[in-house]
Amino acid sequence: MSNAQLFKRFGLLVWPYRWYLLPAVVCMLVLAASEGAMAYLVKPILDKVFIEQNRAMYLSMPLIVILVFFVRGVANFFESYLMQLIGHKLARGIQVRLYGHLLTLELGYFLPYTTGSFISRIINDTFQLKAAATNVLTGIVNEGFTLIALVIVLFVQDWELALMALIGLPASAYLIYLFGRRMRRLSRRSQEMSEQVVTHLEETFSGLRVIKSFTMEKFEQAGFRHLTKKLLRNYLRTSVVNALSKPLINLITGVVVSGVILFGGDRVMDGQMTTGAFFSFLTALVMAYAPVRALITLNNTLQQGLAAAIRIFEVLDTKPRIADAPEARELPPFSREIRLEGVSFRYAPGLPEVLQGIDLVIRAGERVALVGRSGSGKTTLVNLIPRFFEVTGGSIRIDGVDIRQVRMKSLRRQMAMVTQETILFNDSVQNNIAYGWSREPQEVIERAAGAAQALDFIRELPEGFATRVGDRGIRLSGGQRQRLSIARSLLKDAPILILDEATSSLDSESELAVQQALDALMVGRTSLVIAHRLSTIRGADRIVVLKEGRIVEEGDHETLMAKKGEYSRLYSIQFREQAPARERIAEPPREGVGARVSEGEDR
Repeated sequence: MSNAQLFKRFGLLVWPYRWYLLPAVVCMLVLAASEGAMAYLVKPILDKVFIEQNRAMYLSMPLIVILVFFVRGVANFFESYLMQLIGHKLARGIQVRLYGHLLTLELGYFLPYTTGSFISRIINDTFQLKAAATNVLTGIVNEGFTLIALVIVLFVQDWELALMALIGLPASAYLIYLFGRRMRRLSRRSQEMSEQVVTHLEETFSGLRVIKSFTMEKFEQAGFRHLTKKLLRNYLRTSVVNALSKPLINLITGVVVSGVILFGGDRVMDGQMTTGAFFSFLTALVMAYAPVRALITLNNTLQQGLAAAIRIFEVLDTKPRIADAPEARELPPFSREIRLEGVSFRYAPGLPEVLQGIDLVIRAGERVALVGRSGSGKTTLVNLIPRFFEVTGGSIRIDGVDIRQVRMKSLRRQMAMVTQETILFNDSVQNNIAYGWSREPQEVIERAAGAAQALDFIRELPEGFATRVGDRGIRLSGGQRQRLSIARSLLKDAPILILDEATSSLDSESELAVQQALDALMVGRTSLVIAHRLSTIRGADRIVVLKEGRIVEEGDHETLMAKKGEYSRLYSIQFREQAPARERIAEPPREGVGARVSEGEDR
């Protein structure tokens, strides 16, 4: 993206706040004029007050100086407040827009990235852009106007000397360009490293149990130390660029001022210029190079903001690959069947197909179980039906309508999901159950909780339905979280239900309560069930067996067991693993660690 495009898009972001910006610019003009006035006043103060000893000027000059500083103070206040207001509004607007756009993108977009990368863009990059919008915009306009005002004073005092004095500006402009280009590269690298730090923190705090159980605290701390060391090294390079700019500009200023003293002093001694005019000129010159120094620093900040803007625009420019077609229509209430015809899917071009040639019909009211080894494509298949991912071949039709030709809201409104990884929000029990249906009466919410076998434990909580569940429901047990998820699906009352290993991570007691809730949830609904424990799906109307992305068997439990094929083999393996477990536990260890422990106990 070119600089012209970046500045254009940056301008479009600021444009909605132009009615705040215009009075702020007026205040900046006043500030710039006051700088020029202060430099210009040096001449009458020296010539009229101290050299000619004009008493009237002596009495009026302090009042003029106080008036200039008063006007300057008022303008400074309003300019600062208005620009901060613009910055905060701009940052919030970008964050809301970026967050909203991310929610429109398909799940496949997020697969190559970490959660921390998006948090970094929404928080850190937006902050950098806000700094560019407020500090840089304010500084460039303010310092630019001030420089113009002071240059005018220089030419008013002596235009020949002014031309000589401004010889340092081209060198200063080159330094601004040179440092700015270097700063953008360093800023982009810093933002990428900050993203890695945020990602590390997010992974650490979400995986604290694993870290502590494996006593990996020192290892993770070392990893964090390494990341922050790389970030610090890059920040120090940035500091070198910033630190170099001021002394170089000061050196240019010193050379120019020396030349002005040499040639200007000669003009004063020859009577071509008054002492007051010379010192007014010298004051304006020294003050004029202060904005140049500020512009270099501001340009460095601007490059940081532009580097952040590039990363933000990269996300905003990403078009959703799964979106409503222009002619999309509402999906009528589900009544007949879900039909998958020749469905294939791969997660990205060049990757192997996860599903191949899937042909499957699920009739309304039917309970269909999907089984197979890990990686056979069960979860991928059910994620294609609500269009979380898009089929790469074939089609999925509901009641004869291709799901790509209907509005996604109307499609997903008719589906409810309960997954192995229960997602609860850091909110009250009530709001988690009523998620998406907050206007439902209290008795309806309680009825859903009762049907999900959750009402008893909710009433035992400190604040009942008002109890906050904590981050991801951490204050509840696995079975309690799953029952709240089921209650949420019951309240949605969707005709199509997808259960993705909803009981696989639960203990036997919790599994029994959750299974009862699931049985209540499946009544009168078309259900697709992925089950880890094959014993829980024996009563399914139909069992579909997948292997390496293909359907290899289909039928009820008895039929598939009689075939002695893939399902029978999976069932037998699981039965052998579960049935003798009690015997294996009771059997004394014969060798290895267990034997040594037993021998130690005997001794």
